[in-house]
Amino acid sequence: MSSPARGRLLGLGLVALQGLLFLAVGLTALLPGPGLDGSLWLGSTLVLLGLLGMFWSGKDLGRALTPMPTPNGAGLAAGGIYGYARHPMYTAIVVVALGLAVGSGKLWTLVLCVVLAVFFDVKTRVEERFLVDAYPGYADYAARTGKFVPGIGKRRAS
Repeated sequence: MSSPARGRLLGLGLVALQGLLFLAVGLTALLPGPGLDGSLWLGSTLVLLGLLGMFWSGKDLGRALTPMPTPNGAGLAAGGIYGYARHPMYTAIVVVALGLAVGSGKLWTLVLCVVLAVFFDVKTRVEERFLVDAYPGYADYAARTGKFVPGIGKRRAS
Protein backbone atom coordinates (compact mmCIF):
# COMPACT_ATOMS: atom_id res chain seq x y z
CA MET A 1 0.00 0.00 0.00
CA SER A 2 1.38 3.42 -0.96
CA SER A 3 2.12 6.10 1.61
CA PRO A 4 -0.75 8.41 0.49
CA ALA A 5 -3.17 5.45 0.63
CA ARG A 6 -1.95 4.58 4.14
CA GLY A 7 -2.35 8.23 5.18
CA ARG A 8 -5.91 8.29 3.82
CA LEU A 9 -6.81 5.03 5.54
CA LEU A 10 -5.32 6.28 8.83
CA GLY A 11 -7.22 9.55 8.42
CA LEU A 12 -10.53 7.79 7.79
CA GLY A 13 -9.98 5.61 10.85
CA LEU A 14 -9.23 8.63 13.04
CA VAL A 15 -12.28 10.51 11.75
CA ALA A 16 -14.51 7.47 12.37
CA LEU A 17 -13.15 7.06 15.90
CA GLN A 18 -13.62 10.79 16.55
CA GLY A 19 -17.27 10.54 15.46
CA LEU A 20 -17.89 7.46 17.60
CA LEU A 21 -16.35 9.10 20.66
CA PHE A 22 -18.45 12.23 20.27
CA LEU A 23 -21.58 10.11 19.71
CA ALA A 24 -20.76 8.14 22.86
CA VAL A 25 -20.41 11.39 24.83
CA GLY A 26 -23.86 12.48 23.67
CA LEU A 27 -25.50 9.11 24.33
CA THR A 28 -24.05 8.69 27.81
CA ALA A 29 -25.35 12.16 28.70
CA LEU A 30 -28.88 10.94 27.89
CA LEU A 31 -28.77 7.40 29.27
CA PRO A 32 -29.19 6.46 32.92
CA GLY A 33 -26.00 5.72 34.78
CA PRO A 34 -23.82 6.76 37.69
CA GLY A 35 -24.10 10.46 38.32
CA LEU A 36 -22.44 13.42 39.87
CA ASP A 37 -23.92 16.76 40.78
CA GLY A 38 -24.63 18.40 37.45
CA SER A 39 -25.26 22.01 36.59
CA LEU A 40 -27.58 22.60 33.68
CA TRP A 41 -26.70 26.32 33.63
CA LEU A 42 -22.92 25.76 33.54
CA GLY A 43 -23.25 22.82 31.14
CA SER A 44 -25.39 24.86 28.74
CA THR A 45 -22.95 27.75 28.90
CA LEU A 46 -20.03 25.43 28.05
CA VAL A 47 -21.96 23.87 25.15
CA LEU A 48 -22.77 27.32 23.74
CA LEU A 49 -19.16 28.52 24.13
CA GLY A 50 -17.91 25.34 22.47
CA LEU A 51 -20.33 25.73 19.57
CA LEU A 52 -19.24 29.34 19.15
CA GLY A 53 -15.61 28.17 19.10
CA MET A 54 -16.42 25.51 16.50
CA PHE A 55 -18.10 28.01 14.19
CA TRP A 56 -15.31 30.58 14.67
CA SER A 57 -12.65 27.93 13.98
CA GLY A 58 -14.49 26.75 10.89
CA LYS A 59 -14.82 30.32 9.60
CA ASP A 60 -11.11 30.99 10.12
CA LEU A 61 -10.13 27.70 8.47
CA GLY A 62 -12.20 28.49 5.40
CA ARG A 63 -11.44 26.14 2.51
CA ALA A 64 -8.74 24.39 4.59
CA LEU A 65 -11.48 22.86 6.79
CA THR A 66 -11.35 19.07 6.71
CA PRO A 67 -11.93 16.37 9.34
CA MET A 68 -8.98 14.45 7.89
CA PRO A 69 -5.57 14.77 9.54
CA THR A 70 -4.01 15.28 6.10
CA PRO A 71 -4.03 18.81 4.60
CA ASN A 72 -6.44 19.30 1.70
CA GLY A 73 -4.13 21.68 -0.18
CA ALA A 74 -6.15 24.83 0.57
CA GLY A 75 -3.28 26.39 2.52
CA LEU A 76 -2.23 26.82 6.12
CA ALA A 77 -4.60 28.68 8.43
CA ALA A 78 -2.44 30.64 10.88
CA GLY A 79 -4.52 33.79 11.28
CA GLY A 80 -7.64 34.67 13.24
CA ILE A 81 -8.20 32.26 16.12
CA TYR A 82 -5.42 30.06 14.67
CA GLY A 83 -2.98 32.83 15.56
CA TYR A 84 -3.62 31.94 19.23
CA ALA A 85 -3.97 28.15 19.13
CA ARG A 86 -3.11 25.54 16.51
CA HIS A 87 -6.16 23.34 17.13
CA PRO A 88 -9.02 25.52 18.43
CA MET A 89 -11.64 23.36 16.70
CA TYR A 90 -10.62 20.37 18.83
CA THR A 91 -10.60 22.55 21.94
CA ALA A 92 -14.13 23.70 21.12
CA ILE A 93 -15.36 20.12 20.59
CA VAL A 94 -13.95 19.10 23.98
CA VAL A 95 -15.65 22.13 25.58
CA VAL A 96 -18.99 21.01 24.07
CA ALA A 97 -18.38 17.48 25.43
CA LEU A 98 -17.46 18.90 28.83
CA GLY A 99 -20.66 20.95 28.77
CA LEU A 100 -22.66 17.78 28.13
CA ALA A 101 -20.86 16.07 31.02
CA VAL A 102 -21.39 18.96 33.44
CA GLY A 103 -24.99 19.52 32.34
CA SER A 104 -25.99 15.87 32.60
CA GLY A 105 -23.96 15.10 35.70
CA LYS A 106 -23.14 11.67 34.23
CA LEU A 107 -19.86 10.08 35.28
CA TRP A 108 -19.41 8.11 32.03
CA THR A 109 -19.92 11.29 30.00
CA LEU A 110 -17.12 12.95 31.95
CA VAL A 111 -14.86 9.91 31.46
CA LEU A 112 -15.56 9.93 27.71
CA CYS A 113 -14.85 13.66 27.62
CA VAL A 114 -11.37 12.94 29.00
CA VAL A 115 -10.94 10.10 26.47
CA LEU A 116 -11.95 12.50 23.69
CA ALA A 117 -9.35 15.06 24.86
CA VAL A 118 -6.63 12.37 24.89
CA PHE A 119 -7.76 11.21 21.44
CA PHE A 120 -7.38 14.75 20.08
CA ASP A 121 -3.89 14.96 21.55
CA VAL A 122 -2.96 11.77 19.66
CA LYS A 123 -4.74 12.88 16.47
CA THR A 124 -2.89 16.22 16.47
CA ARG A 125 0.45 14.42 16.71
CA VAL A 126 -0.41 12.53 13.51
CA GLU A 127 -1.87 15.63 11.87
CA GLU A 128 1.13 17.80 12.65
CA ARG A 129 3.52 15.36 10.98
CA PHE A 130 1.56 15.87 7.76
CA LEU A 131 1.41 19.65 8.29
CA VAL A 132 5.19 19.93 8.83
CA ASP A 133 5.74 18.03 5.57
CA ALA A 134 3.15 20.02 3.61
CA TYR A 135 3.92 23.56 4.83
CA PRO A 136 7.52 24.77 5.26
CA GLY A 137 6.48 27.43 7.81
CA TYR A 138 4.46 25.08 10.02
CA ALA A 139 7.30 24.18 12.39
CA ASP A 140 7.96 27.87 13.14
CA TYR A 141 4.24 28.56 13.56
CA ALA A 142 3.91 25.59 15.94
CA ALA A 143 6.94 26.74 17.95
CA ARG A 144 5.29 30.09 18.71
CA THR A 145 1.61 29.03 18.97
CA GLY A 146 -0.08 26.98 21.71
CA LYS A 147 -1.56 23.62 20.81
CA PHE A 148 -5.08 23.78 22.25
CA VAL A 149 -5.02 27.03 24.21
CA PRO A 150 -2.84 30.14 23.79
CA GLY A 151 0.72 29.79 25.07
CA ILE A 152 0.51 26.13 26.17
CA GLY A 153 1.86 23.19 24.18
CA LYS A 154 4.17 24.96 21.77
CA ARG A 155 6.22 22.56 19.64
CA ARG A 156 9.96 22.53 20.06
CA ALA A 157 11.70 23.92 17.02
CA SER A 158 13.43 21.13 15.11
